Amino acid sequence: MEKVNERTDRPRALVADDDPAMVELVREILEFGGWEVLTVTSGQGALEVLRREHAAGHPVDVLLLDIMMPDVDGYQVMSRIKGDPLLANTSILLTTALTSVSDKTMGLGMGADDYITKPFDPRELLARVEVIMRIRRTEKALRQRNRELAALNEIGRAVTSSLDLDEVLVATMQGIREILHVEAGSLVLVDEETDELVFHKTLSPEQGWITGRTFRQGEGIVGHVIATGQPYRVNDVADDPHFFPRVDGGAGFTVRSVLCVPLIVRDRVIGAIEVINKTEGPFTEADMDLLQTMAASVAVAVENARLYAELADFASELERSQAQLIQAEKMAAIGRLAASLAHEVNNPLQAIHNSLHLCTNPALPEERRQEYLAMAQKEVRRLIEIVRRMLDFYRPSAGERVPVDVNRVVEDALAIAGKRLQQGEIRLHTRLATGLPPIPGVPDQLTQVFLNIVINAIEAMPEGGDLHVGTLLSEDGEWVLTAFRDTGPGLTAEQIAHIFEPFYTTKPEGTGLGLAISYGIIEQHGGTIEVSSQPGQGTTFIVRLPVHPPMVRT
Repeated sequence: MEKVNERTDRPRALVADDDPAMVELVREILEFGGWEVLTVTSGQGALEVLRREHAAGHPVDVLLLDIMMPDVDGYQVMSRIKGDPLLANTSILLTTALTSVSDKTMGLGMGADDYITKPFDPRELLARVEVIMRIRRTEKALRQRNRELAALNEIGRAVTSSLDLDEVLVATMQGIREILHVEAGSLVLVDEETDELVFHKTLSPEQGWITGRTFRQGEGIVGHVIATGQPYRVNDVADDPHFFPRVDGGAGFTVRSVLCVPLIVRDRVIGAIEVINKTEGPFTEADMDLLQTMAASVAVAVENARLYAELADFASELERSQAQLIQAEKMAAIGRLAASLAHEVNNPLQAIHNSLHLCTNPALPEERRQEYLAMAQKEVRRLIEIVRRMLDFYRPSAGERVPVDVNRVVEDALAIAGKRLQQGEIRLHTRLATGLPPIPGVPDQLTQVFLNIVINAIEAMPEGGDLHVGTLLSEDGEWVLTAFRDTGPGLTAEQIAHIFEPFYTTKPEGTGLGLAISYGIIEQHGGTIEVSSQPGQGTTFIVRLPVHPPMVRT
């Protein structure tokens, strides 16, 4: 037999005792104390009611359980309750006429929260169940606090470990659902270009239709919060002057209460978080404080994501500017070599022209004709090689790393500058190491670096001189070194200190960009470029490039 009262918000107790008179007595005592009471007269009945009430969504708080019952005794009932994950959280107060210490300690050892010996004073019974409820409330508050801390920690983890704004906002909305138990919610951001407010994220699928929709500042509670920068809490929106259904409303449910807090970064409001209809009572000051704590983390994440996007755009623009600058410096280098390059191309063309002209002489012996044709063919190959080197150097770099033979790059740079070296009466001395391992690099960029160093050496020796160029592998096999040593006037310590700075030049008509760009290219390859010099003793540039760079930057 059982008696079931209608569901209320009062604490709920189930009295299980095979004595109907005792059941009725305990029921009256508990109801007098403000409890909602269910009753059964068997152990099996107690288990059935506990499971039914849990499945219905309003579990029993305290079971007052008699030990001595005919079908299933109290010890067996406790064992089954503690072994059932759905019922294990039920608090148990043993009511027993047994007075031995062993009976009582056995019950406590099996998981009972307390016991009371029959006959008992009604005041003692109420005091004991109230103590149990205070403990349950404390445990519930602690569990809620743990959930809140876990949600806040997850939001903090997302903020600190990710620049993906969507990931942070998903973690935030999940945390809001976990902690505040609301029917709906949204995150609104200010569009910095239009100053409009945009629904960026929603809490419930029913709100999906508003994602991306815009409205004006001041519209609705959320617009009011963004306009004023102040949080807003209302538990009855019916007469609220700021409530605007189109902005603060939802689909498929009636809005009763709203809590909204601003997202603020450095005294600037960038958006707001709005939650609707708390399912467990009205919104409280504690809810507002908690939502503001979340909002602080979200505001940081939104700002970080914005700054990261701006930084990415800046880096992309800087990369484009650097590519343009590198290309412009290539053109400048070609300009400095223009006259010598014209001679470099003109000489084979002249040789080809003369050879072919001589071949047209009918009286020319066949043997001589073949010699002139071979000479023309040789000059054509020479011309093709000159054009190849110039095209490889001139065309804009794709920036892709490929295995590079440093000796080949040195030879290309020297070949491009060959006529200028000859015209400047520069004696070239090369000593290129054999068996060098390839290094990952951009060939035309490295050619540009070496060519720039060579041109600087030529211009440092207007009366002629010697240029020594050599390559070698470091003793540990990790670096390929390329050295350029001229016999020019040398540099002072002050000049060396500024030589790689943009726009610094010691030449009247120099741009001061060649060595600065060269320095950046080698740095991007993970290498170094160093200079050593003393006045009157020439200058040496050493370029170190890693065979296995830890990270290759583009």
